[in-house]
Amino acid sequence: MSPAAKGAAWMCLTVLSFVSMAVAGRELAHTMSPFETTALRALVGILTLAPVAAVLGFRILRTQHIGRHIARNTVHFVGQVAWFYSLGVLALAMVTAIEFSMSIWAILLAALFIGERIDGQRWLTVAVGFAGVLAILRPGVASVSPGALVMLMGAAFYGGSIVMVRFLTRTENAFAVVFYMSVIQFALGLAVSVFDWTWPGWAQIPWLVAVGWSGLAAHYTFTRALALAEVSVVSPIDFLRLPTTALVGFLLYRESVDVWVWVGAAMVFGANYYNVWRASRRR
Repeated sequence: MSPAAKGAAWMCLTVLSFVSMAVAGRELAHTMSPFETTALRALVGILTLAPVAAVLGFRILRTQHIGRHIARNTVHFVGQVAWFYSLGVLALAMVTAIEFSMSIWAILLAALFIGERIDGQRWLTVAVGFAGVLAILRPGVASVSPGALVMLMGAAFYGGSIVMVRFLTRTENAFAVVFYMSVIQFALGLAVSVFDWTWPGWAQIPWLVAVGWSGLAAHYTFTRALALAEVSVVSPIDFLRLPTTALVGFLLYRESVDVWVWVGAAMVFGANYYNVWRASRRR
């Protein structure tokens, strides 16, 4: 099997991991707040990664930029909470479609905060991407739900997190980035929800483990995919998340998906992919 084919296979596992995380998050949304879910998901990550760090040697966690980890994960925390909230009030496919816009937000935020240049074609990418978001939400034609607006905000914060992690990966290894993400988001989630804490019952434990492990699996498999194949090869496979989540949403929850969600998601994804394709051609 060629490296590109192996990378594609790892990316398919990434898609399955994200879909599994979405289903687990939906099940938890009925009984737990998004803050609590985020905190306990992070706790599962800590309990999973700490023994690995002990085996590899705790020096793997050394960092001189803990402030950057805190800043990045504070931004990511808002996006994560918004995602968990939206899973409880929107169709799974709608959440995924809006989430695709995070790369468009990342382009704008990178230009705003770190001075990355946006040329004419990138502005076209941004314009098509946001036209896709408008197609999904259709303000003025259909009522825009608060959940959709929350998820759009979450996608913007996810985009900011993408920009910030670029700085972290220049000096920090991937294991440390994921470990500190779990530690900091557990602390933030606990601080926000400590006064309204509801201990999970036995029925929630499997879903908490699932949401924690599927999140870690998504990070790992995505990293493996990019190590084996070009971004332009693995990126289109990410679009499989939409039909997969739509199918799962229909089978498990009898959710239907408006045709404009598909149209808008295709526009957002197409804009993202065009941007990736252009970047790969410059190399």
